[in-house]
Amino acid sequence: MDDQLGRQEISRLLTTSEFLVEGAAISDAKSLAELYWDAYSENEELGLPASASSVSDLEVKQWIKDTILLVAKEPNAAIVGTVRLKYSEEWNCFVLGRLAVKTELKGKGLSKQLMKSAENELIKRGEKVIRLTVAQKHPYLPTMYKRRGYKIVGERVVNEQSYNEFIMEKLLM
Repeated sequence: MDDQLGRQEISRLLTTSEFLVEGAAISDAKSLAELYWDAYSENEELGLPASASSVSDLEVKQWIKDTILLVAKEPNAAIVGTVRLKYSEEWNCFVLGRLAVKTELKGKGLSKQLMKSAENELIKRGEKVIRLTVAQKHPYLPTMYKRRGYKIVGERVVNEQSYNEFIMEKLLM
């Protein structure tokens, strides 16, 4: 997806008095990389390293071109959250990933809003299922995803990491 097409293809998904969720633009890459570094530093501290904590602007630009990457913006246009939808040939569905919220906004419902926006985008596209993976030993994410309707459908061994992951799935209505 080129920058302009991506913005047009992904309609404005959700507007609240606080945040606007829309498709990412190539020009957002630097801000998004900085957001990932901030948001994923918590995982590093928990001993759950993820490549997103050191992602480059160039990698983010590629994600914007190759996936559905949504951003949440404040009224002043500052990017404060993001989520990525990437199609998995193996699972024959989209996988929600790279969910990131600015540290000072965690716990304020922005993750819920981003996830709902991503799910709504897939519903509009006629998708029936969405999956995600999460570190089994993360202190709160598996529970958060269960509250959002995701169910554990399997496990994945991550040999290069110090942890394994749950595979979670949600049926989209």
